[in-house]
Amino acid sequence: MNVSKVSIIVPVYNAEKTIDRCVTSILKQSYVNLEILLINDGSKDTSLEHMNLLSKIDKRIIIIDKPNEGVARTRNLGILKATGKYIMFVDNDDYMDEDYVETFVKAIKEKKSDIVIGGYRRENFRGKILLEKSLKDTFWSRYILMAPWAKIYKRQYLLKNQIKFLSYPIGEDVYFSLHFIALKAKISVIDYMGYVWYYNEKSVSNTIQKGIKKEINLIGLLNKLNDLFKEKDEYTKYFFYKYCVWYLLYSGRNAYHKDFVKEYKILKESLQKHNNFPIMSSFSKKLNGESLKDRLSVFVFRILEKCHLLSVFSLIYCRGGKE
Repeated sequence: MNVSKVSIIVPVYNAEKTIDRCVTSILKQSYVNLEILLINDGSKDTSLEHMNLLSKIDKRIIIIDKPNEGVARTRNLGILKATGKYIMFVDNDDYMDEDYVETFVKAIKEKKSDIVIGGYRRENFRGKILLEKSLKDTFWSRYILMAPWAKIYKRQYLLKNQIKFLSYPIGEDVYFSLHFIALKAKISVIDYMGYVWYYNEKSVSNTIQKGIKKEINLIGLLNKLNDLFKEKDEYTKYFFYKYCVWYLLYSGRNAYHKDFVKEYKILKESLQKHNNFPIMSSFSKKLNGESLKDRLSVFVFRILEKCHLLSVFSLIYCRGGKE
Protein backbone atom coordinates (compact mmCIF):
# COMPACT_ATOMS: atom_id res chain seq x y z
CA MET A 1 0.00 0.00 0.00
CA ASN A 2 1.38 3.39 -1.04
CA VAL A 3 1.44 5.75 1.95
CA SER A 4 1.94 9.35 0.85
CA LYS A 5 4.70 11.32 2.53
CA VAL A 6 3.71 14.39 4.55
CA SER A 7 6.20 17.23 5.03
CA ILE A 8 5.71 19.07 8.31
CA ILE A 9 7.31 22.52 8.31
CA VAL A 10 8.24 24.04 11.68
CA PRO A 11 9.77 27.55 11.66
CA VAL A 12 11.86 27.89 14.83
CA TYR A 13 12.80 31.15 16.51
CA ASN A 14 13.87 31.42 20.15
CA ALA A 15 11.81 28.37 21.10
CA GLU A 16 14.12 26.62 23.54
CA LYS A 17 11.31 26.24 26.08
CA THR A 18 8.70 24.77 23.71
CA ILE A 19 10.40 23.09 20.75
CA ASP A 20 10.89 19.75 22.54
CA ARG A 21 7.16 19.39 23.28
CA CYS A 22 6.27 20.50 19.76
CA VAL A 23 8.55 18.00 18.01
CA THR A 24 7.72 15.17 20.44
CA SER A 25 4.04 15.53 19.52
CA ILE A 26 5.00 15.17 15.85
CA LEU A 27 7.12 12.09 16.52
CA LYS A 28 4.19 10.49 18.37
CA GLN A 29 1.90 10.76 15.35
CA SER A 30 0.08 7.59 14.33
CA TYR A 31 0.91 8.51 10.72
CA VAL A 32 4.58 7.62 10.31
CA ASN A 33 5.57 8.58 6.74
CA LEU A 34 6.72 12.04 7.74
CA GLU A 35 9.42 14.48 6.77
CA ILE A 36 9.94 16.95 9.61
CA LEU A 37 11.62 20.18 8.50
CA LEU A 38 12.87 22.15 11.50
CA ILE A 39 14.03 25.50 10.14
CA ASN A 40 16.03 27.64 12.55
CA ASP A 41 15.40 31.28 11.73
CA GLY A 42 18.48 32.75 13.39
CA SER A 43 17.49 31.94 16.97
CA LYS A 44 19.49 33.73 19.66
CA ASP A 45 18.84 31.13 22.36
CA THR A 46 19.63 27.40 22.50
CA SER A 47 16.90 26.35 20.05
CA LEU A 48 19.39 25.00 17.50
CA GLU A 49 21.04 22.81 20.14
CA HIS A 50 17.64 21.37 21.03
CA MET A 51 16.90 20.77 17.35
CA ASN A 52 20.19 18.94 16.80
CA LEU A 53 19.57 16.67 19.78
CA LEU A 54 16.06 15.89 18.52
CA SER A 55 17.41 15.02 15.06
CA LYS A 56 19.58 12.32 16.65
CA ILE A 57 16.44 10.65 17.99
CA ASP A 58 14.65 10.30 14.67
CA LYS A 59 16.05 10.26 11.12
CA ARG A 60 12.86 11.84 9.76
CA ILE A 61 13.96 15.17 11.23
CA ILE A 62 15.80 17.50 8.86
CA ILE A 63 17.55 20.57 10.29
CA ILE A 64 17.92 23.76 8.26
CA ASP A 65 19.86 26.61 9.85
CA LYS A 66 19.73 30.11 8.37
CA PRO A 67 19.95 33.81 9.32
CA ASN A 68 16.85 35.52 10.70
CA GLU A 69 14.47 36.50 7.89
CA GLY A 70 11.05 36.23 9.52
CA VAL A 71 8.41 33.53 9.60
CA ALA A 72 7.07 34.20 6.07
CA ARG A 73 10.37 33.59 4.29
CA THR A 74 11.08 30.68 6.60
CA ARG A 75 7.83 28.94 5.67
CA ASN A 76 8.39 29.71 1.98
CA LEU A 77 11.80 28.04 2.20
CA GLY A 78 10.14 25.03 3.80
CA ILE A 79 7.72 24.72 0.87
CA LEU A 80 10.66 24.68 -1.57
CA LYS A 81 12.66 22.17 0.48
CA ALA A 82 9.74 19.82 1.18
CA THR A 83 9.51 16.56 -0.77
CA GLY A 84 6.21 15.18 0.54
CA LYS A 85 2.98 14.94 -1.43
CA TYR A 86 1.32 16.98 1.30
CA ILE A 87 2.47 19.88 3.45
CA MET A 88 1.46 20.86 6.98
CA PHE A 89 2.66 23.76 9.11
CA VAL A 90 3.23 23.73 12.86
CA ASP A 91 4.31 26.70 14.99
CA ASN A 92 7.26 26.03 17.30
CA ASP A 93 5.31 26.48 20.53
CA ASP A 94 2.25 24.44 19.51
CA TYR A 95 1.51 20.72 19.52
CA MET A 96 -1.09 18.28 18.27
CA ASP A 97 -3.01 15.11 19.10
CA GLU A 98 -1.55 11.75 18.00
CA ASP A 99 -4.14 11.23 15.23
CA TYR A 100 -3.69 14.77 13.84
CA VAL A 101 -1.78 14.01 10.61
CA GLU A 102 -3.65 10.77 9.96
CA THR A 103 -7.01 12.54 10.24
CA PHE A 104 -6.04 15.25 7.75
CA VAL A 105 -4.43 12.87 5.24
CA LYS A 106 -7.54 10.69 5.26
CA ALA A 107 -9.74 13.75 4.69
CA ILE A 108 -7.75 15.25 1.81
CA LYS A 109 -7.64 11.90 0.03
CA GLU A 110 -11.32 11.08 0.50
CA LYS A 111 -12.50 14.56 -0.43
CA LYS A 112 -9.93 14.95 -3.24
CA SER A 113 -9.27 18.51 -2.08
CA ASP A 114 -6.42 20.95 -2.56
CA ILE A 115 -6.61 21.97 1.08
CA VAL A 116 -8.44 20.71 4.16
CA ILE A 117 -9.15 22.97 7.14
CA GLY A 118 -9.85 21.89 10.71
CA GLY A 119 -10.39 23.50 14.10
CA TYR A 120 -8.14 23.97 17.11
CA ARG A 121 -7.87 24.35 20.86
CA ARG A 122 -6.31 27.41 22.55
CA GLU A 123 -4.21 26.67 25.63
CA ASN A 124 -2.25 28.79 28.11
CA PHE A 125 1.00 27.98 29.93
CA ARG A 126 -0.91 26.35 32.79
CA GLY A 127 -2.45 23.85 30.39
CA LYS A 128 -5.90 25.43 30.70
CA ILE A 129 -8.02 25.33 27.56
CA LEU A 130 -9.03 28.93 26.81
CA LEU A 131 -11.02 28.19 23.67
CA GLU A 132 -12.21 25.29 21.57
CA LYS A 133 -12.87 26.27 17.97
CA SER A 134 -14.58 23.73 15.75
CA LEU A 135 -15.47 24.63 12.19
CA LYS A 136 -18.74 23.84 10.48
CA ASP A 137 -18.76 22.60 6.91
CA THR A 138 -19.93 25.92 5.48
CA PHE A 139 -18.56 28.28 2.84
CA TRP A 140 -17.79 30.96 5.44
CA SER A 141 -15.59 28.60 7.48
CA ARG A 142 -12.77 29.03 4.97
CA TYR A 143 -12.60 32.69 6.05
CA ILE A 144 -12.53 32.00 9.79
CA LEU A 145 -9.08 30.48 10.26
CA MET A 146 -6.34 32.42 8.46
CA ALA A 147 -3.42 30.71 10.21
CA PRO A 148 -1.57 28.10 8.10
CA TRP A 149 -1.78 25.38 10.77
CA ALA A 150 -4.73 23.05 11.42
CA LYS A 151 -4.67 22.50 7.66
CA ILE A 152 -3.14 20.19 5.08
CA TYR A 153 -2.13 21.22 1.56
CA LYS A 154 -1.23 19.53 -1.70
CA ARG A 155 2.37 20.56 -2.25
CA GLN A 156 2.08 20.57 -6.03
CA TYR A 157 -0.89 22.93 -5.84
CA LEU A 158 1.23 25.40 -3.85
CA LEU A 159 4.11 25.16 -6.31
CA LYS A 160 1.99 25.24 -9.47
CA ASN A 161 0.11 28.37 -8.37
CA GLN A 162 3.13 30.00 -6.70
CA ILE A 163 1.27 30.38 -3.42
CA LYS A 164 3.62 31.98 -0.90
CA PHE A 165 3.55 33.76 2.43
CA LEU A 166 3.88 37.51 2.15
CA SER A 167 6.96 38.96 3.81
CA TYR A 168 5.21 41.87 5.52
CA PRO A 169 4.87 43.19 9.09
CA ILE A 170 1.26 42.04 9.26
CA GLY A 171 -1.02 39.55 7.55
CA GLU A 172 1.50 37.19 5.95
CA ASP A 173 -0.78 34.25 6.73
CA VAL A 174 -3.92 36.12 5.61
CA TYR A 175 -2.34 36.68 2.19
CA PHE A 176 -1.44 32.98 1.98
CA SER A 177 -4.92 31.77 2.96
CA LEU A 178 -6.88 34.23 0.80
CA HIS A 179 -4.83 33.18 -2.22
CA PHE A 180 -6.58 29.78 -2.13
CA ILE A 181 -9.98 31.45 -2.04
CA ALA A 182 -9.09 33.81 -4.89
CA LEU A 183 -7.96 30.84 -7.01
CA LYS A 184 -11.18 28.98 -6.19
CA ALA A 185 -9.21 26.02 -4.88
CA LYS A 186 -11.12 22.96 -3.72
CA ILE A 187 -11.30 23.58 0.03
CA SER A 188 -12.86 21.14 2.48
CA VAL A 189 -13.67 21.64 6.17
CA ILE A 190 -13.61 18.92 8.81
CA ASP A 191 -15.07 18.89 12.32
CA TYR A 192 -11.82 18.10 14.12
CA MET A 193 -9.84 19.99 16.79
CA GLY A 194 -6.54 18.12 17.05
CA TYR A 195 -4.26 21.16 16.96
CA VAL A 196 -3.32 23.00 20.17
CA TRP A 197 -2.50 26.68 19.69
CA TYR A 198 -0.38 27.69 22.66
CA TYR A 199 -1.02 31.17 24.02
CA ASN A 200 2.42 32.75 24.31
CA GLU A 201 2.12 36.27 25.70
CA LYS A 202 5.59 37.16 24.40
CA SER A 203 5.06 35.96 20.83
CA VAL A 204 5.30 38.38 17.91
CA SER A 205 1.64 37.97 17.00
CA ASN A 206 0.59 38.97 20.51
CA THR A 207 2.78 42.08 20.69
CA ILE A 208 3.48 43.63 17.30
CA GLN A 209 -0.10 44.71 16.62
CA LYS A 210 -0.71 46.43 19.96
CA GLY A 211 -1.01 50.09 19.12
CA ILE A 212 -1.27 51.72 15.70
CA LYS A 213 2.32 51.84 14.49
CA LYS A 214 3.78 53.63 11.50
CA GLU A 215 5.84 50.60 10.51
CA ILE A 216 2.65 48.55 10.05
CA ASN A 217 1.11 49.85 6.83
CA LEU A 218 -2.19 48.03 6.62
CA ILE A 219 -3.05 49.80 3.35
CA GLY A 220 -0.08 48.14 1.71
CA LEU A 221 -1.38 44.76 2.82
CA LEU A 222 -4.94 45.52 1.69
CA ASN A 223 -3.67 46.53 -1.76
CA LYS A 224 -1.81 43.21 -2.09
CA LEU A 225 -4.87 41.28 -0.90
CA ASN A 226 -7.08 43.09 -3.40
CA ASP A 227 -4.65 42.23 -6.20
CA LEU A 228 -5.33 38.54 -5.59
CA PHE A 229 -8.97 38.87 -6.68
CA LYS A 230 -10.30 39.55 -10.17
CA GLU A 231 -13.68 39.92 -8.54
CA LYS A 232 -14.93 39.67 -4.97
CA ASP A 233 -18.16 38.07 -3.79
CA GLU A 234 -20.12 39.14 -0.72
CA TYR A 235 -18.16 36.80 1.55
CA THR A 236 -14.84 38.31 0.55
CA LYS A 237 -16.12 41.87 0.89
CA TYR A 238 -17.40 41.08 4.36
CA PHE A 239 -14.04 39.59 5.28
CA PHE A 240 -12.15 42.70 4.14
CA TYR A 241 -14.41 44.92 6.20
CA LYS A 242 -14.20 42.61 9.23
CA TYR A 243 -10.42 42.51 8.98
CA CYS A 244 -10.23 46.31 9.08
CA VAL A 245 -12.59 46.39 12.06
CA TRP A 246 -10.49 43.78 13.85
CA TYR A 247 -7.30 45.75 13.22
CA LEU A 248 -8.80 49.00 14.50
CA LEU A 249 -10.24 47.39 17.63
CA TYR A 250 -7.19 45.27 18.42
CA SER A 251 -4.40 47.70 17.57
CA GLY A 252 -6.38 50.81 18.38
CA ARG A 253 -7.01 49.81 21.97
CA ASN A 254 -3.60 51.13 23.04
CA ALA A 255 -3.50 54.02 20.56
CA TYR A 256 -4.34 57.69 20.92
CA HIS A 257 -7.88 58.40 19.80
CA LYS A 258 -6.68 60.86 17.13
CA ASP A 259 -4.54 58.14 15.60
CA PHE A 260 -7.49 55.75 15.74
CA VAL A 261 -9.73 58.18 13.84
CA LYS A 262 -6.99 58.97 11.32
CA GLU A 263 -6.39 55.28 10.65
CA TYR A 264 -10.11 54.65 10.32
CA LYS A 265 -10.46 57.34 7.65
CA ILE A 266 -7.54 55.88 5.70
CA LEU A 267 -8.99 52.37 5.86
CA LYS A 268 -12.47 53.60 4.92
CA GLU A 269 -11.06 55.30 1.83
CA SER A 270 -9.33 52.06 0.86
CA LEU A 271 -12.50 50.01 1.36
CA GLN A 272 -14.44 52.45 -0.82
CA LYS A 273 -11.75 52.50 -3.50
CA HIS A 274 -11.80 48.72 -3.84
CA ASN A 275 -15.57 48.35 -3.37
CA ASN A 276 -15.17 46.34 -0.20
CA PHE A 277 -18.03 47.63 1.90
CA PRO A 278 -20.17 44.63 2.85
CA ILE A 279 -23.74 44.19 1.76
CA MET A 280 -24.20 41.13 3.94
CA SER A 281 -25.64 41.58 7.43
CA SER A 282 -23.51 40.52 10.38
CA PHE A 283 -26.35 38.20 11.37
CA SER A 284 -26.81 36.62 7.96
CA LYS A 285 -27.23 32.84 7.92
CA LYS A 286 -24.53 32.81 5.25
CA LEU A 287 -22.00 33.52 8.01
CA ASN A 288 -22.81 30.19 9.64
CA GLY A 289 -19.98 29.35 12.03
CA GLU A 290 -19.07 32.94 12.83
CA SER A 291 -18.88 33.60 16.57
CA LEU A 292 -21.42 35.87 18.23
CA LYS A 293 -18.57 38.05 19.48
CA ASP A 294 -17.26 38.67 15.96
CA ARG A 295 -20.75 39.27 14.60
CA LEU A 296 -21.47 41.83 17.31
CA SER A 297 -18.11 43.59 16.87
CA VAL A 298 -18.75 44.23 13.17
CA PHE A 299 -22.43 45.06 13.74
CA VAL A 300 -21.76 47.64 16.46
CA PHE A 301 -18.88 49.15 14.50
CA ARG A 302 -21.11 49.62 11.46
CA ILE A 303 -23.79 51.27 13.60
CA LEU A 304 -21.24 53.68 15.10
CA GLU A 305 -19.94 54.39 11.62
CA LYS A 306 -23.38 55.11 10.15
CA CYS A 307 -24.22 57.39 13.09
CA HIS A 308 -20.86 59.22 12.79
CA LEU A 309 -20.01 58.27 16.37
CA LEU A 310 -16.62 56.59 15.87
CA SER A 311 -14.75 59.68 16.99
CA VAL A 312 -16.73 59.73 20.25
CA PHE A 313 -16.24 55.97 20.60
CA SER A 314 -12.47 56.34 20.23
CA LEU A 315 -12.36 58.84 23.11
CA ILE A 316 -13.75 56.13 25.38
CA TYR A 317 -12.12 53.07 23.82
CA CYS A 318 -8.53 54.18 23.19
CA ARG A 319 -6.07 54.14 26.07
CA GLY A 320 -3.81 56.86 24.73
CA GLY A 321 -0.82 54.70 23.89
CA LYS A 322 -0.56 53.16 27.35
CA GLU A 323 -0.54 49.45 28.11
